[in-house]
Amino acid sequence: MDVKIVDTNNFDNVIRKRVGRTPLIRAKNLEKELGVSEIYLKLEGNNPSGHREDRLAYLIIRDALSRSKPVISMGTLGTVGASLAYLAQFYDVKCVFYVPKRKKIIRGITESDKVEIRPFGRTYEECVNESRRVSEKYGWYDANPGLANNMTNMYAFSYVAEEIHEQIDSNVDTIFCQTSNGSSISGLNLGLKHLWVSEEISKMPKIIAVSTSHGNAIVETYRSGVKNIMKLGQPDVSESKYNQNVINTESFNGQDAINAIHDSLGKAIGISDTDLLEATRKFRELEDIKLSIPNSYPVAAFMKEVELGLIKEGKHVLILNDGKVDIDIRNIKKSALQVNYNEFLKKLDDWLIQFSDPIEEIREAVDDAFNNGFVICAYRGNQLVGICILSTSKYEVFFPKYHLSYIATKRDIKGRGIATMLIQKAIELTGGDFSLHVDTDNKRAIRLYEKMGLTKKYYRMFYTGS
Repeated sequence: MDVKIVDTNNFDNVIRKRVGRTPLIRAKNLEKELGVSEIYLKLEGNNPSGHREDRLAYLIIRDALSRSKPVISMGTLGTVGASLAYLAQFYDVKCVFYVPKRKKIIRGITESDKVEIRPFGRTYEECVNESRRVSEKYGWYDANPGLANNMTNMYAFSYVAEEIHEQIDSNVDTIFCQTSNGSSISGLNLGLKHLWVSEEISKMPKIIAVSTSHGNAIVETYRSGVKNIMKLGQPDVSESKYNQNVINTESFNGQDAINAIHDSLGKAIGISDTDLLEATRKFRELEDIKLSIPNSYPVAAFMKEVELGLIKEGKHVLILNDGKVDIDIRNIKKSALQVNYNEFLKKLDDWLIQFSDPIEEIREAVDDAFNNGFVICAYRGNQLVGICILSTSKYEVFFPKYHLSYIATKRDIKGRGIATMLIQKAIELTGGDFSLHVDTDNKRAIRLYEKMGLTKKYYRMFYTGS
């Protein structure tokens, strides 16, 4: 079967295919430690800027441009702002961020010709309100959470549910998700509800919303047993460098989040800094995953539920906002190989297993890739763990310029999203101008390629005699 990526050299298409489609991996060491059979980690740190909020930032930019509003304004503590700042460099937009005075921005944002930072007030809520006022005055795009952007926020995170379903392809029991203003929870519920209505899943997973204890309106509303979102006064928790992004006294999308929690028969859990730090320490000892402390709330909540005996056997997903595998993806030259050339070819041959070709054919494709195309390698701790070979097709117009001849990963390191990252790099380097062949029986590979934006165009047939 021949597969060809939807052809466009538009860089927006490259960015679109890099946002989302993040790895979902088994946490086998954590499973063994906690005595739970199946724990999956959704690694949102593999988004372009390293955070889940890239999903929302991309839709905000698209919406702003479609409305002919190239100036985007919002109040931020740095989470969504940093994603917007990163993606803005690829588009004809400018971002104006209102940030609280004398507060450290959580994710670094640097001023540039695309980014202006305006310190204002003492709280996040004051920055949001000022940003709204100025946006209305000057006709800027108001990217702040609330009723006007409710659907954009929800749709941005609804795709996470679809990806989890594609990657597990069976019913999930619980999904633990960190929240501040509630948009991630309501969006996740929207995606899950769509899957249920279309009969792609037979039951809804329980959504477990996780935030700080005594400082988040969603958690406190659920804890109080009321159905309408509460507006908190002064938080009963001291602000720290770990919880400052999830302390939210008004929770602009809070009502939708509360509805989603009850709709899925889930719950909201508050986590203290002490529990957060201990859970992060334990997690880092068990799993080779990069994860910051302020984004470890789902891990801490899951461990807490296990300790209380509230987790049953089944499939459980933890969405980690900036969790990522420590994989380095490089486009390399032949001179940069860390092993001799014949050994490199042998590794590729071994990793291809039953989908390999005669070594002479492999050598010809790799020679062409080094000379005219791309050889993309994945390294983990400076050890080679994945290879992607992009040879040339010899055509400029008749056929895609590049052909993905081979892609393979080390046998004992499957399930880390390495193939996904290699294909993302291939899309970036070629602008999407490549095709590939895939065995019709290789269903797993076909699902991966389709998830990455490739489509089946036609069957490639060979003459073998009458």
